[in-house]
Amino acid sequence: MKAIELSEYCGIDCLKIIDVEKPRPGANEILLKVRAAGINFAEMELTKGKYKIPKNPPFIMGFEASGVVAEVGSQVKNPQVGDKITAIVSSGGYAEYATADANLAIPVPAALSFAEATTIPIQGISAYTLLKFAARPQPNESVLIQAAAGGVGLYLVQLAKSMGVKKVIGLASTQEKLDLITSLGADVAINYSHRNWTDRVREVTNGNGVDVVLEAASGEVGEECLKLIAPFGRMVVFGARNSSKKDAAVNLSESNSHWLQFPQFAAGANRGECS
Repeated sequence: MKAIELSEYCGIDCLKIIDVEKPRPGANEILLKVRAAGINFAEMELTKGKYKIPKNPPFIMGFEASGVVAEVGSQVKNPQVGDKITAIVSSGGYAEYATADANLAIPVPAALSFAEATTIPIQGISAYTLLKFAARPQPNESVLIQAAAGGVGLYLVQLAKSMGVKKVIGLASTQEKLDLITSLGADVAINYSHRNWTDRVREVTNGNGVDVVLEAASGEVGEECLKLIAPFGRMVVFGARNSSKKDAAVNLSESNSHWLQFPQFAAGANRGECS
């Protein structure tokens, strides 16, 4: 089969198409005929060696994929051959076939394309767990979402509104992105590249600041968001950019009383654990 291999950590120039044997599913795995594979920010960082995984090049790229089940392991009862699923894959999703733990297989809804479905296992589940288990926003609260037009951010905007959050504020860097997050339900969309963007956040929160910050950007934007947290508000830090955020120099004394959370999500969690 054809696959895309990362030969060494030197960026996308070290990606190449290779011919390899089709992987065989283990007893508790499925073999997926790949129809689409996701491309995440973490994977772009991985090509440069900036995102760590427990193996070294060369290896087949791709954290997640969607497609049709072509074969199942001896212990697998569901899903079945022919089912359309999406999952975090174990053998690399940038290939014609990939293996995945059967417990991580998510049925593809009829209304979604395979390409759309690839966003669920990492970006969609990450957004859901950030809101449901870490941030836990209340209906009367405000939520500020950094990188709101990114993969996780788009899910966060929509899920926050579906969970009944009173005011969802999204940050993005272009008018096209602002229009997109507004169309998906953001109550306020703010361009953080503008000089006085923080004043706009204070304006739309009546000077109180935001109750929840979902922090993905780090750097200057992250530090400014820390100052925008309302008294007894909270910041949840996530994303590949923030892998070393715990060591970042953030001046807590400049902000109101609040708490920070660095959620850790296990990739091997069963589907039922996120319900």
